[in-house]
Amino acid sequence: MNFCSQCGTKLVASWNVCPNCGNNLKSEPVYQQQIQAQPPTQSYYQQKPSHQPIDYRSRNNNTNGIIALIFGILGLCSIVPIVGSILGIVFGAIGRRKDDDRRLAIAGFVLGIVGLAIWIAFYLFLFISVFRAFYFNPYMD
Repeated sequence: MNFCSQCGTKLVASWNVCPNCGNNLKSEPVYQQQIQAQPPTQSYYQQKPSHQPIDYRSRNNNTNGIIALIFGILGLCSIVPIVGSILGIVFGAIGRRKDDDRRLAIAGFVLGIVGLAIWIAFYLFLFISVFRAFYFNPYMD
């Protein structure tokens, strides 16, 4: 690389005058500095990412919560009334302790309790209605 002898500005070999100080470069010898070898720069694709690495922790699956939610809905919708509600409660209780995302387990647990309460109330009402119809009917002989 060439440098101006008066101000030290970097020069291109084809220039006749220094752009910084106006020194005539053809009349004076130009000082040349030896170029040090620079390490090659990395290309765009070789650069390391500037973002922080994501910390992936091992997650358990949410199987118990999903099963609790399914049985809670099935128990509430009279597909498998009492058994579905009880299974929703059981898997919901297990999922609340073991699953990472406890929201599904809690939802299944609550739906199981609501379904169980509704079906117990329904069967009690049905039993009492049938019992009263057969034993307290004044029109029966």
